[in-house]
Amino acid sequence: MAIKAGLLVEFMQDNVPTLGYVLDEQGGKLRLLLANRREINLTQARLLPWTGPAISGSAKDEIISALNSHKEARQKIKEQINVLELWEMSQGEVTEESAEFFASLMESEVTPDTAAGYAHALLEYKNYFKFQNPLFEVFNQETVNAKLLAEKQLKEKTALISGGAEWFRHLWGLYCKHQYISEKDQALEPKEPVLGTLKNLLFKHMAETESHDENILWKQVTKQIPDETYLAYYLAVTWKLVPEHYNFWLSKIDYDQTEDFAKPFEQELAQIQALSKEIAEQKECAPCTLSASQKHHKNALHCDLTDTKELCGVFANTCSREFISIDSASTKDIDDAFSFSEQADGTKELIVSLACPAFFWQFQSDLDKIISKRCTSIYLPEQNLHMLPEALSTNSFSLVEQQIRPSMLIRAVYNNENELVDSKIFFAKVTIQDNLQYLACEEVLTKKQEGNELSFAQALNEDFTQNYYPVDYEKYAPSEEARAKAQKYKDTLEKAYVFTRAHLEKRIENGAVIIERDEYDVFLEGEEDKTVVHIEAMPQSPKAQLIVSEIMVIANAIAANFAVQNNISLLFRTQNVGMPKEMAGIWKKPQEIAKVARLLSPAIAEIEAKPHTGLGLKAYSPVTSPLRRYGDLINQAQIMHFHFFQSPLFSKEEMETILMHYNMYNGLAGQVQRNRPRYWRFVFMQQEAKRQGENCAFHGIISDENDMYVTVSLTREQVLVRAKRQLFGDKVQLGQEVLVRLGKINPLLFEVSIMKAQEL
Repeated sequence: MAIKAGLLVEFMQDNVPTLGYVLDEQGGKLRLLLANRREINLTQARLLPWTGPAISGSAKDEIISALNSHKEARQKIKEQINVLELWEMSQGEVTEESAEFFASLMESEVTPDTAAGYAHALLEYKNYFKFQNPLFEVFNQETVNAKLLAEKQLKEKTALISGGAEWFRHLWGLYCKHQYISEKDQALEPKEPVLGTLKNLLFKHMAETESHDENILWKQVTKQIPDETYLAYYLAVTWKLVPEHYNFWLSKIDYDQTEDFAKPFEQELAQIQALSKEIAEQKECAPCTLSASQKHHKNALHCDLTDTKELCGVFANTCSREFISIDSASTKDIDDAFSFSEQADGTKELIVSLACPAFFWQFQSDLDKIISKRCTSIYLPEQNLHMLPEALSTNSFSLVEQQIRPSMLIRAVYNNENELVDSKIFFAKVTIQDNLQYLACEEVLTKKQEGNELSFAQALNEDFTQNYYPVDYEKYAPSEEARAKAQKYKDTLEKAYVFTRAHLEKRIENGAVIIERDEYDVFLEGEEDKTVVHIEAMPQSPKAQLIVSEIMVIANAIAANFAVQNNISLLFRTQNVGMPKEMAGIWKKPQEIAKVARLLSPAIAEIEAKPHTGLGLKAYSPVTSPLRRYGDLINQAQIMHFHFFQSPLFSKEEMETILMHYNMYNGLAGQVQRNRPRYWRFVFMQQEAKRQGENCAFHGIISDENDMYVTVSLTREQVLVRAKRQLFGDKVQLGQEVLVRLGKINPLLFEVSIMKAQEL
């Protein structure tokens, strides 16, 4: 239809069809009168394709009245249209058509108002029709479904961002006032599904497991809140989604702190427990020959757990030596014990018995995949988290006294000059005679030989170098039963101590750098926001601990040398760095430890043997804690497989893959083991500073200093704090004892400021 004066036309204004009356047309340029009495200029190209009717009238009021009348008519037509029915009739039949066409499908007579009414309806259903002047495109079912889903998601996201941002701001306001949500606040919570999405977002952000899209969403809902490092934790605690002091470090590594991770494997665990019991109860086992061709599973013996006879036959031999273990009183996962004897000519025989989970273990199974990710046991003030299911780590595999256990045995023979002359690795059943405790053994070892014995407290105090904080000896003193057990082995313990001390001295001659720190007991009282942290000085047991630590060094060194001699890839611990000869020795003082730490880089895991400078050894590979460390379990399986089949279980290439995953998972677990106890120490300092106010002083020793800063090693808290040099006055000496007052303590960020320092 030709555009001329007197015609009604429509054009888009603010994305809405607008009706106008053509007052004048000249060369494609129009002058229109609108229903609001305004006149506008418009190009013909902007007109919509439905036009008409023509109006005969000259008075402005008449034209305005006609415009409003036609506008109302079109609105009534639009409201009566079932657009979804119209789409169902046309989709699949036509691709694109005019507004008049769609009107003709439903109406017997199509007027300009009818066509316009239908056009207005189609324009609003953008998920079904698309206007491409002059026609409307009809979307197919697949496209419509996709557009409806996208629209739904957009609405949900808009509601989420709006509601989430408002709710998070409210939570942040409560957090800043040191408040939690109340019943009144709960009434303000967003409704589902926004509520569930926000909760999930908080947990994922705390664990740092959110996707890229979730990270963008997080930034949107927290845009008006300060960008705090642990904002998600603060909001979750305020919302009461997690308790105060929630261990989000475990969430980051997906480490289940319950036994739920083992529930899907109850049948497999029951098989292992039954087999362990059968081995313990069977006095004699018929030896059997293992076939290297049988390989149902990836394990050290090529045997299924159901091959009871064959598996039991592996441990037909019994080692008749008398084995004892030495551990803390609370230890339940006992993975090492030893037998030590000395002949009249000075020859010494040491046999180390190790728990042998590799005997049972099915590598690459679903259970193994979970254990490899857990990677290590984690010991925290609030709880001990075992790498293996407790049914195995503290029961079936643990070297519990008076129980028969399959064992990996490492035998070492030394001459009267304490030189290693023979070593051997073999497998047999053992019976652990007694589980001894460190402090009970220390009591035996610290009694004077002249018969003039020191009291237990006095003897221990001689070895307690940092005694600024008193020790409650009665609290930690071993029971009479533990003392009686240790006394039975007085001769063995004394000889073992003399031997291990000599072995340590030989390692120091080879450049070993030994760092020793006094132990402090960190324990918790109460729960959640009522938790009170205590740190107490503990009695030390340096002699008993030396026996165990040095025996473990011997066993791991022999395992490493065995692997090197037989070209077995293990997870070696290496520390191949150069150290000045004068750094070899035992270092206890904070200023000495600080000096050593600057020179000695951390040990790393590698599949090829290299020197371990800190230990003074040419090769070192941990095998002595297979219940607590996945790397030790792998190493044990490698050696065990070689023992029976003259080849390692895993090739070098396979070990490289294992090493990559081991380093990743072990590194993550190590962060939890470092950060969580450190967090509790900072909470302790915060609580003490609040409780005592300006009278609160922490004992420390100046361990490092330079032109700008002085570093203080806090004795009890075992935390390094730093302040500007001028705070300490003109005279600053390494090793100087000080009392410091602390402030601005942030346990999560491990931040603290020294407010005042006083020389002792």
